[in-house]
Amino acid sequence: MKEAKNLIIGFGKAGKTLASFLAKKGEKTILVEKSNLMYGGTCINAACIPSKSLEYSSRESNRLGGNYEDRSARYQKAIEDKEALTTLLRKKNFDMVVNAGVEMIDGLASFVDEHTVDIKDNSGNHETIKADRIFINTGSTPITPPIEGLKDNSYVFTSETLMSNPTLPKKLTIIGGGFIGLEFASYYANFGSKVTIIQDGSTIIPREDQEVAKSVELSFNI
Repeated sequence: MKEAKNLIIGFGKAGKTLASFLAKKGEKTILVEKSNLMYGGTCINAACIPSKSLEYSSRESNRLGGNYEDRSARYQKAIEDKEALTTLLRKKNFDMVVNAGVEMIDGLASFVDEHTVDIKDNSGNHETIKADRIFINTGSTPITPPIEGLKDNSYVFTSETLMSNPTLPKKLTIIGGGFIGLEFASYYANFGSKVTIIQDGSTIIPREDQEVAKSVELSFNI
């Protein structure tokens, strides 16, 4: 059994910052992440950074115009640029915590008791870690609505999987008129997709003031 002062489950913003801070204090700290594609957390790999990269590229593509083939080629290049950016940031984040003295383990964590965690790696091997303090920083995941036909449908994407799809959809239907849905609608429309938004309610971004929602509707030509 491996022992540590601190065990942090999840390599997100809070987890990596806390791990580095504690390790630099001289405390034995272990950071566990189930996927090496999520070093740095949701923002870097599946949300803020990649989405803003695509938004930036989409504006340039919209300015240049062209037919579907032209836009599709620029979209594929934008996906490649986004992947290169997130790969670079993952490495920087990994190096940051390791250089701070954190022990990094890839695997899926599950509790044995309040101070003991079992780690299962991708090969199915198990390792037990006992820690004085355990911090949970497991992040977020997209939610698929319970609508018949959505599950295991190759034409259905989440916000995360769509940003890894190298093929520009000619038509795209987005379920949900919140911030994330509208962001995706904006840059896919800029790339040239015909976008439809389905919103459960009378207005988009319903938690905002109606003046704000109306201004967004006008900018989208809804």
